[in-house]
Amino acid sequence: MIKVFLVEDEPPALRKLERMVAMQPDLLVCGTASTCADAISGIRSTLPQLVILDVRLPDGTGLEVLQALNEPGNLHVVFVTAYSQYAIDAFDVAALDYLLKPVSQERFYRAIQRVRDRLAKPSHAPERKFAERFLVERHKAAYFLRVASIYRIMADRNYAVLHSTEGEFVLRTTMNALEKRLDPADFVRVSRSSMVRTGSIRKVRRIGNRRYAVVIDTGEEVVCSKEYWTSALDRLFPA
Repeated sequence: MIKVFLVEDEPPALRKLERMVAMQPDLLVCGTASTCADAISGIRSTLPQLVILDVRLPDGTGLEVLQALNEPGNLHVVFVTAYSQYAIDAFDVAALDYLLKPVSQERFYRAIQRVRDRLAKPSHAPERKFAERFLVERHKAAYFLRVASIYRIMADRNYAVLHSTEGEFVLRTTMNALEKRLDPADFVRVSRSSMVRTGSIRKVRRIGNRRYAVVIDTGEEVVCSKEYWTSALDRLFPA
């Protein structure tokens, strides 16, 4: 049985998805959500194999849900969108399939068959890989931002602000989660709310008693906290 989690904020569309799932004998709805926040907590608690995920939600986008979940490799995603030109190329790469509203039974079946085919393939424990790009959104379009272009990351409540040579972008994720996804050889955390690319550090400046700041290529200073400085120092200047 394939456990399915549905994320859709329009009640009629949600009921239609539930009916189509019920028509497939090997599918089981394990939960539903109509917001990003409920989707993230629901998916984490039910551990589905498939998420059918609406693009536009009241408190964000389906892209933000995936970012918050750290794109788990054992989760298959089918996007649902009412926008035929909404970054379809990106969805084809980031998700197993996408469904254009109104969703037909035939199109739904084809998407589910792709999921079945993927699940039928033997799985091997993948070696740990660090993120090379993030799926980001700008001006109602989604595309991939290269991690290599990021030189600074700042926390902003439940989001992380990525400062890059391609612009500034926001992800719905935590610094702890991002730290696990980034290669420690490339990024160092200098405070609870700040990470910087090691290659972008121009110099380290003392700003007080046992307090430091790193100056990056842009000329910006990023203050280092005592809590993280010792670890950062060992990383930046190994013995």
